[in-house]
Amino acid sequence: MTQLWNMLLHFLLLTLLVALIAAQTNYCDPEWCRRGSRHIACNNNGSWHAACPTRPAPVLVPMTLGLRRLILRAHNTRRNQLAGGNLRGFPSALRMATMLWDEELARLADLNVRQCTMEHDDCHNTPRFRASGQNLAYIAYPGRRRARSDAQLSAQCIAMWWNEHRGATIAQINRYPEISARVIGHFTAMAQMNNTHCGCAAARYLRNRRNVYLFACNYATTNWIGRPVYVAGRRASACSTGRNINFPALCSLAEVYSV
Repeated sequence: MTQLWNMLLHFLLLTLLVALIAAQTNYCDPEWCRRGSRHIACNNNGSWHAACPTRPAPVLVPMTLGLRRLILRAHNTRRNQLAGGNLRGFPSALRMATMLWDEELARLADLNVRQCTMEHDDCHNTPRFRASGQNLAYIAYPGRRRARSDAQLSAQCIAMWWNEHRGATIAQINRYPEISARVIGHFTAMAQMNNTHCGCAAARYLRNRRNVYLFACNYATTNWIGRPVYVAGRRASACSTGRNINFPALCSLAEVYSV
């Protein structure tokens, strides 16, 4: 019980620290974004966008501890499969990170889904992550809203992204292309070797009498044209701090990456 309380206290303190840092960050400062881009949090008070329906009003999905764990597990399990050489057609990875949750990335993803439109924002970088990536997904279904749970829909969104691996090639993994005949960017964002953190958000609303689940995940880093998604080699052999006990093809949580 003491360990549980300590973990809870640590999480609460970390959340408070992130909130304090975010409150002190001037997201309108042009240093955060490439020239001509506007940060999603610049002069954004967190209200729902005018494009959102009002009757009924949209609902932000609570990112409970259980849902955060599910999202991280869904990412790390797949990354471990890929890095271990167990995804057909892809080699194992020398040094792939284990993903952790980041509250600031999640808060910025929250601002994206409050637009009620599946559209990438121009910029969602943070003081810690200066080249943040982003995946979006949209699921619409008829019937009762609660016929499908937040966990089921989040898992489906992540699976949809990952399934893009079917259209990816080794050449694209070795050198991310400027143009691809098939959509692969969601998969490669999930597979980026240096992606140490993610933060996600989701919204539910009605559109054209269908239930909509809009899901967004922001990542520590993005796809870089001309660079490898990951470097092939014996699994986790270049991890300077050893392997993750739970995901043995990924590096330990102590591994430091340049993002």
